[in-house]
Amino acid sequence: LLSAVDGFQLPSPGVSITRLFYRNNDADGTHKNVNPEPLAAKECHYLEDPESREGRKPAGAPKLAAENFVRQASSILDQGLDFIQDAFLTLENETPASAEKMRTRLPGCLNLSLPNEAVKEAERIRESKPGGKVKANVVSRGLYDFGCLMLDSLFDDRPIQRFWFLETIARIPYFSYTSMLHFYESLGWWRGPELRKVHHAEEWNELHHLLIMEALGGNTLWSDRFLGYHAAIAYYWLLNGVFLLSPRVAYQFMELLESHAVDTYATFVQLNCDRLKVLPAPQVAKSYYTSADLYMFDDFQVSRTVGSRRPPCDNMYDVFSNICDDEAEHVKTMQACQEYVQVGSVVVSPHATAVERGTTSDEEHKRKRWLEWAESFQDLDARADDSGDFDN
Repeated sequence: LLSAVDGFQLPSPGVSITRLFYRNNDADGTHKNVNPEPLAAKECHYLEDPESREGRKPAGAPKLAAENFVRQASSILDQGLDFIQDAFLTLENETPASAEKMRTRLPGCLNLSLPNEAVKEAERIRESKPGGKVKANVVSRGLYDFGCLMLDSLFDDRPIQRFWFLETIARIPYFSYTSMLHFYESLGWWRGPELRKVHHAEEWNELHHLLIMEALGGNTLWSDRFLGYHAAIAYYWLLNGVFLLSPRVAYQFMELLESHAVDTYATFVQLNCDRLKVLPAPQVAKSYYTSADLYMFDDFQVSRTVGSRRPPCDNMYDVFSNICDDEAEHVKTMQACQEYVQVGSVVVSPHATAVERGTTSDEEHKRKRWLEWAESFQDLDARADDSGDFDN
């Protein structure tokens, strides 16, 4: 019953709720001049399920497959019924019911937009600049262009679903690279533990991008999940074959995708700037970007020194700006990996570089945190002296 209320989305059991308010679009379909104060009484919720990050327990494939089918069955049925209902309404020249449902639930209730043409224009501008176009062979460029055409066809003006699909795919190369490096090492051909470590940190970063998109409802449609998961499996085995023949081409293709991701996120932030600034950041984003343990966050950014990047995460504008900057760091790492293959410029973890320089961690940042912690206790002591109540 509550699910039918305009703007209300019922969370799953055990899901952590972040409340946010949203406004209806203006008459022309845009959301210009968004007031920083939440004026609408409607609300929806971020979907932050702990089990999306860490499953309950491992099990055999038959058991996991059966459990997954049971979970997916309701979504398949729900989307199938919507499709049938929309078909009848379309025949009667009425608005499809699923359109209203999408508008009032995550991610539609966030009122965010990303037209295909805006992304294409951003990419065109980047590639027109000196050094802006990624040098790739004809096959890689052809596969890339086909992938972009598919994204444009399936996710036009559905930005969060598009980002969820992109992040599902974006993790796969790092799985593949790590698998192939394990394979090389198992055969006794070549060993690169530092490179494996960097790729693991890259995948960890992409995982948190994915968790953020899931919290925003990017995977709510069964058809999007079906497409994303099957494309990821096919992409994994394709990349394994490419890496086996030419690691440089495998890294080059990922540079293409990460450059496209930078264009996409940068355009999205620019078009939705005001709106994003009034939306709170999901808890999963805060825990990743402002955690006390940022070892993995530093480890994939091979062009930076440890602790040199500590971005804010106060709202959704910060979140998507951070993701855009992350993707730019992935581009630099892929370029460094290609140089490694071509001329032997070894790619190592920034922490390993810090050890060689004699600075094992971001000491200034840690000292600043320690001083803040000490000052907080001093403030507590001062308040206790003023009140005369030392028990509190």
